[in-house]
Amino acid sequence: MLLAIGAVVLLPLAREYADFRRSWGLGRAGALATTALVLPAFAVSFALSLPLASQPALQWAAIVGATLVVYSLAVRAVENAVEPAG
Repeated sequence: MLLAIGAVVLLPLAREYADFRRSWGLGRAGALATTALVLPAFAVSFALSLPLASQPALQWAAIVGATLVVYSLAVRAVENAVEPAG
């Protein structure tokens, strides 16, 4: 079960890392740092979902949804900072 969950999480992140290297021209450290933004996104989402702790299924659904949103916003901000002006 843990391997399946790991594959569902780690494979897309590995693709994101490769995309950051290829499309954005980031180095290893930059691509890894950008990909690692998923960790603080998860932490924020977990904190926001604490009021739902009495309903674990709803809490995890909220965590997953909020993590996707927060991570996407963070990556968009990095993308805007990396893109050359003009």
